Order: sequence, then structure tokens, then C-alpha cells
Amino acid sequence: MDYFRQIILFTLLAVGLAADNTFDPLILARSNEEPHQRPTFYNWDGRDLGTTAFENLPHQTSQSTPLPINQSEHCPDGWLKFFDSCYFFETEALGFAKAEKNCQDKQATLFVANSLDEWETVRAHTKKSQFSWIGLVRFSQYERYEKLPRWQTTGSINPSKINWLINPYQPLGNGWSTVANCVALFEFPSTIESSSYAFFYPCTQHFNSICERNSTILNARN
Repeated sequence: MDYFRQIILFTLLAVGLAADNTFDPLILARSNEEPHQRPTFYNWDGRDLGTTAFENLPHQTSQSTPLPINQSEHCPDGWLKFFDSCYFFETEALGFAKAEKNCQDKQATLFVANSLDEWETVRAHTKKSQFSWIGLVRFSQYERYEKLPRWQTTGSINPSKINWLINPYQPLGNGWSTVANCVALFEFPSTIESSSYAFFYPCTQHFNSICERNSTILNARN
């Protein structure tokens, strides 16, 4: 009797898993190939850092849904195009939270790298001899068990793969502290790849910033 009961239980379990899409290998493979589907958002509007380093900005209402962007369409004047994203290099020096709001006002987000090719393309166009905020932060409440910072959306490249001042990446060696949670990119006036680096700074520092308009991310956020 116990033998037949086990067969029935295993059969019911198999049927339940087959009906659950999260266990479908095709669904899982597709989600790995399409990281922008249903992304999770971290710290938009400066709410999750657990730090007093952010300026106190009012809550932002949702922006209007942007038009889709694809490889055959043009970006607005003054924006750089790379595949399905457009990038704006803001030269007004702002704190991280205000830089984030400034991007939102442009129907964009702070730059989040989803591939090394994208990272290198944007880095190469960043204003020389200037610091620029990007959408990368290290949360204070996770510091005990997370060494890596987090991009502000899921599906992004491993942050340890980008150019840090100190390699291999370590948070303290790259400026992180309880009041320096936000990452800025610095680009030297040189074409050598190693001449640029990412580093943690206090989020209230006033730097340039890089905005990215990606319709998939923005549509999911609104």
C-alpha cells in the first residue's frame, strides 16, 4: 500500500510542476536570454539605501509611457544610440538623487549596463576628466553579506567586471563607506581602457550623470 501511495504522490507532484511555468526549462532559458522582462527595481527615488546621505526629495509620480525604441529608430538630438537604448550625458553637476530625478524628467533612468559592449560604448562617450553618476549603488543594510553593489535593475552585468580603480573589486578599496554608497564613473582624457574607473562617493556629491532611455525598463517601471 505504501508503494502505491508513493507512486500517486510522485505523479501529483510531477503534474503540479508541469503546470507551474517557473519550472519550465524553456521559460527559464528564455528569461536568461531576455533579462529586461519583468525587471526588479532597486533604490529608485532613493528609498532603499538605508543612509542619510540622500537629499530628501518628494515622491515622484509615474512618468508617461515612452514610445518604443528599436534599432531602426533614431534617438532625440543630443542622445547616443546603442541597440535599443538612448543615452544622454548630463553635464549639470547634481547629487545622485537629483541626477536620478533629472533622468526621470527625460523619460529615462540612470545608466545600467546590461553587457560589457554596452558598458564600453557608453564609457567611451563619457565626458573626459569628469565624474558621472551611474545607476549602481551598494546598500548599507546588505553590507554584511553582499560585497558587490547592485545595479538599479536586475538582468545587468556583474559589477565586478567593469573598470574599478582597485582590481580585483573590493568595496572598501574602492571608496565604499556608510556614507559613500553611490558609484560614479571617471573618464581620463585618454583612449586607454584602463584610464577610466568606477568608484564609490557620497551620494550628495555633485557630479555629471548618464541617463538611459530604454523602453522595456521604463514600461515595466510605470
